[in-house]
Amino acid sequence: MADRVIVVGGGPAGLLAARRHARRGAAVTVLEAGSGWGGRVSPLHAAGLTLDAGAESFATRTAAVADLARELGMADDVVAPEPGPAWVVTPDRAYALPEAGWLGIPTRPLAPDVRAVLGWGGAVEAALERSTPLGELRDDATVGSLVRARLGPRAAELLVAPVVQGIYSRPLDQIPLTAIDPTLPRQLREAGSLTALAARRRALSPAGSAVQGIAGGMWRLTAALAGAARSAGAHLVERTPADGVERRDGAWRVRAGGGTLIADTLVLAVPRVEARGLVPELPEPPAERRVALVTLVLDAPELDAAPRGSGVLAQGGVTRAKALTHATAKWRWLREAAGGRHVVRLSYSVSDPDEDLAGHARADASRLLGIDLGPERVLSTTAVGWPDAAPGRVADTRPLEGLELVGSAAGLSGLAAIAGADAEA
Repeated sequence: MADRVIVVGGGPAGLLAARRHARRGAAVTVLEAGSGWGGRVSPLHAAGLTLDAGAESFATRTAAVADLARELGMADDVVAPEPGPAWVVTPDRAYALPEAGWLGIPTRPLAPDVRAVLGWGGAVEAALERSTPLGELRDDATVGSLVRARLGPRAAELLVAPVVQGIYSRPLDQIPLTAIDPTLPRQLREAGSLTALAARRRALSPAGSAVQGIAGGMWRLTAALAGAARSAGAHLVERTPADGVERRDGAWRVRAGGGTLIADTLVLAVPRVEARGLVPELPEPPAERRVALVTLVLDAPELDAAPRGSGVLAQGGVTRAKALTHATAKWRWLREAAGGRHVVRLSYSVSDPDEDLAGHARADASRLLGIDLGPERVLSTTAVGWPDAAPGRVADTRPLEGLELVGSAAGLSGLAAIAGADAEA
């Protein structure tokens, strides 16, 4: 008899696991609590457009997602974003981030666009960093302590903090180098300076190629993946949450849909807190970081020229939103589909899941884009949210017999990490 596999969670990680196990001949059932497939990479319908509810792009630091797109027959649909700088808005100024940099660290500190932000004094201080001996570097050094000491406080505050804090949702002094990349201390020792390291990393990811997307939306990738899982033999069941799990007599018993399913292998592809709710033997996860995205469809011809580029980072509490993406400026396919309308996405860190974030969005977008968006300009407002925005990676993805943790349950975030882990499984 074929191995019986139950996958709990129908996001990208669950669908990848289902396809992988079905390909090896297992009898696979996927249980998804919601009414569709893709999880954080699913579609959103607004003002007659089909948009991405969550992830709109994937990191290109590895070829894992591009390889997956090719497997799914979507190689020709992989697209790069339109070129253009990101902007930063603070309580007292708005400025474009320098073109040549990595995580906000400038590779050419004396370039005009760096001087425009830092002034001559700050730019010279940053430029001298390359000729300053690195000295002893602790593996637990934080980004904040290192950048301030070597590049100066202005570069740390105005260039690095907006980028890194926007990614990790924590102050620079709470972000160790190893949180960005476990090998980063070693890479920095080899490079000898932060600006030299930034130049090396930038050379590996030229402008415009750090992320890519799928024409028509990233949700198309997971829709195709769901089809591939079915074609491999997996049985996909939506609107059916797992109500409970028990390990007995060498098998997993999963209560769902009013009955009990039995599996030799249980794959959990849900947030860590949900995984532990099903299997209490799992370690207690760190405190959740919830995020929300509010998508606005706008009638705003002033945005045709993309006055704040394709994205804006908010600093100093200037808005409730921490960042804004001008999606119709970033993706040509979306600009063409929108027919003169504009789509912007605002991201929020959430402490109160009942907060009316949609009520903040119009004012936040006005402040970040530098234009007055009256209520009549807003054609559609849609808010979605997710827990476990920055999960901690687990030490063991197979902690119990017959149990496999993937995706968020394994502490992975982002399609590149999830697809890469599945390819190695």
